[in-house]
Amino acid sequence: MEWIRLSVDSGLFVLIWLVQVIIYPSFLHVDREKLNYWHQVYTRKILYFVAPLMFIQTGVIALQLLFDPLIFLLDGLLLAMVWVNTFFIAIPIHNAIDREESIDANILKLLQVNRWRAWLWTALFLLTVGRILIDLLG
Repeated sequence: MEWIRLSVDSGLFVLIWLVQVIIYPSFLHVDREKLNYWHQVYTRKILYFVAPLMFIQTGVIALQLLFDPLIFLLDGLLLAMVWVNTFFIAIPIHNAIDREESIDANILKLLQVNRWRAWLWTALFLLTVGRILIDLLG
């Protein structure tokens, strides 16, 4: 189970930092006439990568919580924060960008909001790496 978790956590870790450092900042440099189209294409296509990883991660953490709730409680809380951030904060900002509302301000807001997701997924990744290292060395 740890290796599945490591695979998914590392995939989300890399993906979220690519989004934070390269993809979202690039929105500020895309011609405004093309941004609306590109943003809609991006949000549709990125879903094919993010959604399966998020659902697998959620399933694995749910199983871990079921079998050892005290050890994995922090993981569950961090994951819940990722889901809340994603669905109640980030997606509405994406929707505002699609509606062409305050585009630059919403892109900057998206970068701020996504930074929290990046740190949350980084923490989940590091927890998994730490547990695997402890198992290997201990």
